[in-house]
Amino acid sequence: MNVTVADSLHSPCSRKMGAKMKTRVEKHARSAIGISFVAVASLLVLPASSFAQGPSPSMGARLGQGTFVSPNFILNLDVQVKGADGAPLKSMAVVTLYSAEGLPVSTATTKGTQALFTQLAPGQYYVEVEAPGYWKMRENALVQPTLSDNLVTVSLTPAAVGSAPPVYSHTPLLKPDVQKDLNKAVEALRANKVETAQKLMKPIFRVAPNHPDVLYTMGLLAEKKGNTAEAQGFWSKAISSDPNYGLSVYALGQSYLREGNYEKAGELGQKALELQPNSWKAHSLLASVAFRQDHYGEAVSHGERALELGKEQAAGISLVLAQALAVQGRRGEAIQVLNQFLATKPDSANAEKATQLLTRVQSKADQFVIAGSEAAKAAADAPKPEITPLVEHWVPPNVDEIQPPVEPGAACDLPDILARAGTQLQRLPDTLDRFSATERLEHQDVSETGIASKGETVSFAYVVSIHETRRGSLNVEEYRNGKDDASVFPEHFATRGLPSQVFVFHPYYQGEFDMKCEGLARQGTSFAWQVHFEQKPNVPSRMQVHYLNGRRFPVPLKGRAWIDSTSYQVVRLQTDLREPVKPAGLYAQHTDIEYGPVRFRKDNLDLWLPIRAEFFIQTKGHRVHRRHDFSDYVLFAVEDKQIIGKPGGIQEHQ
Repeated sequence: MNVTVADSLHSPCSRKMGAKMKTRVEKHARSAIGISFVAVASLLVLPASSFAQGPSPSMGARLGQGTFVSPNFILNLDVQVKGADGAPLKSMAVVTLYSAEGLPVSTATTKGTQALFTQLAPGQYYVEVEAPGYWKMRENALVQPTLSDNLVTVSLTPAAVGSAPPVYSHTPLLKPDVQKDLNKAVEALRANKVETAQKLMKPIFRVAPNHPDVLYTMGLLAEKKGNTAEAQGFWSKAISSDPNYGLSVYALGQSYLREGNYEKAGELGQKALELQPNSWKAHSLLASVAFRQDHYGEAVSHGERALELGKEQAAGISLVLAQALAVQGRRGEAIQVLNQFLATKPDSANAEKATQLLTRVQSKADQFVIAGSEAAKAAADAPKPEITPLVEHWVPPNVDEIQPPVEPGAACDLPDILARAGTQLQRLPDTLDRFSATERLEHQDVSETGIASKGETVSFAYVVSIHETRRGSLNVEEYRNGKDDASVFPEHFATRGLPSQVFVFHPYYQGEFDMKCEGLARQGTSFAWQVHFEQKPNVPSRMQVHYLNGRRFPVPLKGRAWIDSTSYQVVRLQTDLREPVKPAGLYAQHTDIEYGPVRFRKDNLDLWLPIRAEFFIQTKGHRVHRRHDFSDYVLFAVEDKQIIGKPGGIQEHQ
């Protein structure tokens, strides 16, 4: 079969000259973090008059906002953000306004140096300000009834250089036969066949003792057998093997929560948020930890954020959230939470617990008491860790199936974002003639059942040239081991195009896509604008071409990108097919690329290039999964090897 995937950004004249600059796409992203929560004993006496009944939002909306924000209020709060030198902060900042009790009221981004919150009730608040390169800062704010415009100034402190060094880890794909047996063990665990799972895991652990998927499953097996300490040991080892392995972070945090080690559970909850800042499960874990430590305001903040992000998936946190609200005297909001939880039709046991709690909250008593022994049993907020560490469907969901959550209230100026991102991308062809890197490719054939049936790992000397052949057209040429044909790839199935996919946002190509800014998302410790794009219906694709038996088929793409809110560099990019290209036998394709800054020291130059990528493709009778890792970047005619950094902290060899 003669198949080549993705000839991108090519110019006709370059083809006449024999430069087959065929560029392609490849990627996939997986990040699963699970977490959990529960309840605790405490007593708080509050006057019945302090219970406020707010509006009735749907599951997932922030509660209590009607208590603090109303068209009837005329009071405003102006938050001014400054840098360490006292000068107005030039970069964007995210400002979240909280009530004194810890309830998030609203979120805004700075325009200039200002974030304005309007129509507030008088009272005590506090604001938290986050900006890339600075520590998160908190400042108290008083909205006075005698002042229509209230002011608070927040001065930021630069984060220490190297205080949070980027951690890159490479988790190899399991060999096909090992993956197949691991899937069997997972199915046995799901069916509670512990002895069968143990027999299957013994040889798997012998051949792959340090693989995080294997260690995670061993932890699940140990937990099924009632050996908590052994399970925690396996999960800890998995995290040591791959610090970014979110499933074990979740499982270990949940385990510590159950045994009452709230300090460690809280640390793992924070780690989960670092790995996946918009994880409702991480917020739920932190809500439960805070609740058990009698930190009710913090429990409400995380609990409401969990519901906002997870909607009905996060409904289990409702029993904890309702109690945290009620114990603070916010009975009306607690009633809303419980009614919303019951509307999700939980199982009979949890429905009964919620109904009993609702009756207590609705009583005329002047105080709400959390009975510790009852509360721990009453919480339905602690789902078990996911049984499978593997992808349920071999191709991840496409970009239109799941929209990642974004920060509420963050204003998005799409024309400005595209203009700034385009300016950054113009630097690549302007400054790059050629660069090289070491590429490590892991290839798997995938069966119809989604199981890898054949695997192979190869390494390439990878060379890329990017230059403008004529106005409005870029030429991207790729060579692996000195060749630009498919013969060097496993099964002669070529995938190319990682350096060119980002040019969706180059001024030459932006107009060929419909683009929509979905909001501001968290990416690690920084923020990025989340932008959805889709090839326009009547515009032939210049970004990717599929070759089959010598015929050329343009491939229409759709995707999502994350553009750093400070540097306006694309830090991550996903693409899928807009629709299958049936004449070419191309039915599914998903790619996910992560980019990072590469410093070329000799020229004092920073360029953003691919760090790693995953690629999934299904053609007629053929399924392929590939993972690519790039290292040792060298700019043409530069002797030194270059090292990749992460947004906000470029690193280089000394």
